[in-house]
Amino acid sequence: MTSREWFEKAQKENFAIGAFNVDNLEIFKGILMAAKNKNSPVMVEYKIPILLNLDHSKTVEDCRAAINQPGFDEVHFDGSSLDLEENVKSAKEVVSAAHSKGIIVEGEMDRLGGSSEVHEEQVDEAVIRQSYSDPKRAARFVEETGIDIFAAVFGNVHGTFPTQPDLDMALLTQIKGVLPDTFISLHGGSGIPAEQVKEAIKAGIVKVNINTELRIAYKDALVEKLGENPKEYKVYSFSPEISLAISAVVENKIDIFGSAGKV
Repeated sequence: MTSREWFEKAQKENFAIGAFNVDNLEIFKGILMAAKNKNSPVMVEYKIPILLNLDHSKTVEDCRAAINQPGFDEVHFDGSSLDLEENVKSAKEVVSAAHSKGIIVEGEMDRLGGSSEVHEEQVDEAVIRQSYSDPKRAARFVEETGIDIFAAVFGNVHGTFPTQPDLDMALLTQIKGVLPDTFISLHGGSGIPAEQVKEAIKAGIVKVNINTELRIAYKDALVEKLGENPKEYKVYSFSPEISLAISAVVENKIDIFGSAGKV
């Protein structure tokens, strides 16, 4: 199945595909283990479908580089730092190049706050709200660019915070209402309570990006193993345990997203 067919299936059957960021081999192995155990597609071939995605690419050139080499199922052009007109112009270029190769395109109009870290300070919700996606602008952006997936901002942020902001489900419903034929993604999925993620999927989300929680699991597992073996310098010997820790997180997310058993 193609990436488009998988997202169509997700939309029809009311589940979401996890898009898990890969920092290193242990994380990659952990994602594969979880996907195989849960019989679930993931976005990142093994014996389960893996959709390879270029995430948060800031330039048309980087997107073209991915499009012109084998393997990529999706490219994500993040023009949120550009003014709307320049973002539209660049996204259209990416869409034209990608669609000619059968690759789908995710576009980003609004800048997502935070970073993929564990933040100790509270999130400034007033600042976050300034970046919320406007449904009318979103409809124009999608119509003028022809993107396949719209990266919506409705309370989601990169990273985890002491108190995670609530998702604005009413806004998500409005966005989906003006984009009935466009896939909607949720970036900054780490730290969001499971029930809110499930509600967002019911409202139309078909792709959820996870990064920070994988990094937390990696660090915690490594610190634990080093604590148990302070004189061990072959730290690569901890790789299997680290991958298992990653796998546990991914399996939990797959259950939340409802994608288990969809292969």
